[in-house]
Amino acid sequence: CSSDLMGKGSIRDVLFEEDIICEECRRQWEERDISFKMDGIRVRSDYVYNDAFSSCLVQYKECFDEALKDVFLYRKKKKIRRMYRSYTLCMMPSGRKKMEERGFSHLAGMFECVGLPVMEPFEKKDESDQKQKDLKERMKMIDNIVLKEGISLPKKIVLCDDTLTTGSTLKGALSTIDKSNHQIEIYCASMNRRWLEEMH
Repeated sequence: CSSDLMGKGSIRDVLFEEDIICEECRRQWEERDISFKMDGIRVRSDYVYNDAFSSCLVQYKECFDEALKDVFLYRKKKKIRRMYRSYTLCMMPSGRKKMEERGFSHLAGMFECVGLPVMEPFEKKDESDQKQKDLKERMKMIDNIVLKEGISLPKKIVLCDDTLTTGSTLKGALSTIDKSNHQIEIYCASMNRRWLEEMH
């Protein structure tokens, strides 16, 4: 927000809170300790996908503002590292054209601050943007995710994404994995409110 930190939040916030944005901006993000199962796999998240989170994600992904990469998970990095100690973080794929436009892997950058091994083992067969598809078309994207040729997945993996919207990308990734040979978890930085409503 480019504002002076002095006068924003308490002295404790300024001196002791481990964050890289001010408390006033962070309060606009809806923090929630979310945990449920999807297709038998534990899914966890720390934020509800609201306007503040969306605005920051668009600035990072679509406006190529790479400096924002640590904003999303820096405050949660120790928690994530504890939860997934000895796991490898496996990023969900972006389209090849999008990656070339952006010039960096937005998910690998987002999860870098966690300090766990990161790999990008999946790719999309269809390059079209999910944002242009309706819900029914998005659900068909389950068949669009494949393992890259020659990739061998570690025993313990966490499938990672920025936002859980329909779940089609994650379900597509799950369909490529022999679940009997792997311990699998899912972590998404944010969660569409629809999932919270379904949980209740």
